[in-house]
Amino acid sequence: MHTVDAGSRTGMQTAASWPRLATLKGAVFVVGERARDLAARGRIESAEVAYHTLLVTLRALLGAEESSRGWQRVAALLADLDTRLPLDALAASRAGELQIRAQAMLDLPELTALAGLEDIHDTSAAAITVGAPRYNAGDIIGCCTIYWATLHTILAAPATRGFPGHARALAQLRPAAEAEMPPLPLDTGGIDRYAWVLRHALDATLAIKG
Repeated sequence: MHTVDAGSRTGMQTAASWPRLATLKGAVFVVGERARDLAARGRIESAEVAYHTLLVTLRALLGAEESSRGWQRVAALLADLDTRLPLDALAASRAGELQIRAQAMLDLPELTALAGLEDIHDTSAAAITVGAPRYNAGDIIGCCTIYWATLHTILAAPATRGFPGHARALAQLRPAAEAEMPPLPLDTGGIDRYAWVLRHALDATLAIKG
């Protein structure tokens, strides 16, 4: 898959201005492990504080970059606690919402620009390769997070040049990305339906030919 990292040939970001995705994911993973340990010991409020502090810190780091693209823009969106996201409806508690946002960050594909239709296809297929086993194992929310993170990252990644199928592929993703979610948490059936909305969007994108 042709991806464009910070400081690469596009010149859209510099290495100094953005952390590497692996670095960001490492920080999220460490905090997530600590928060899960706190929750397992009954310290739910402390777990929530851990996630909240993480996201506020990342928002301060990522939100200042107006030139953000792809995963960078989506990471900043996930860290913006002032904006309600469809993912928030997957959780029954505030702590759950923050945990799901952190999980979505761990699921971000390393994509900042699109060089061709194969980038869209490869990124979508990679998400399904992970998301489908999660779904089959009963982790429907985990399936949603990787599909959501992938879908939004593709939409936020600009094309380095025009290529056949680009507009048609993105058109398959936008309805799922722009779907409004209820203010109240979804029930089990609602979460399952949302997973399929996201999956069908990725499948439709894979069907686009250049």
